Amino acid sequence: MAKKKTDPFKDLMSNIDWTRWLQLSIPILQPIAVFGGWLAFANLDKKADAVSKIIAIGEVIPAVDLNVPKPVVLASLYHSTAEALDVWIRIMDVLEDIPDAVRDLIKGIKEEVIEPIVEPVVGLAEAIEECRAQAKKDLGYGYYIPGAAQSYVTSCLIQKGFDVEAKDVLPFIGAFGQ
Repeated sequence: MAKKKTDPFKDLMSNIDWTRWLQLSIPILQPIAVFGGWLAFANLDKKADAVSKIIAIGEVIPAVDLNVPKPVVLASLYHSTAEALDVWIRIMDVLEDIPDAVRDLIKGIKEEVIEPIVEPVVGLAEAIEECRAQAKKDLGYGYYIPGAAQSYVTSCLIQKGFDVEAKDVLPFIGAFGQ
């Protein structure tokens, strides 16, 4: 009688208890999912943004414990770093026995957080013209589709380090990118 062929990979995979892997991965991935979900929610909703700032400020104060899950606290601190550092600086001003080196360190961190990552190289008018020219080149006839030029130029300006929104760009490029 002929011997039945078996696939060694199938044999190996059939012996793995996938429920155990799932039980192992859920505690690891859950905080990451909560952090990302809260951060996205705080960036999308004004009320969640305000709550995030309250959590970030409240958790900095040593006597306050809001009993909020750690991933939410971390996301709130990430979202509202500047406000939390302001509270920290005010607390350090009240306390007397904090070394000056620590005060300078916290103030230096705050200055680093406030600085933009990308410095604008040219002025806004020049940047808009560069982005319009690039949009005409890249989009071709698509430049005249309503909203296409506006989206392209806005994205280009943001990549150059400008803090603009699509409604700010519209007067410079016209209603249909003309």
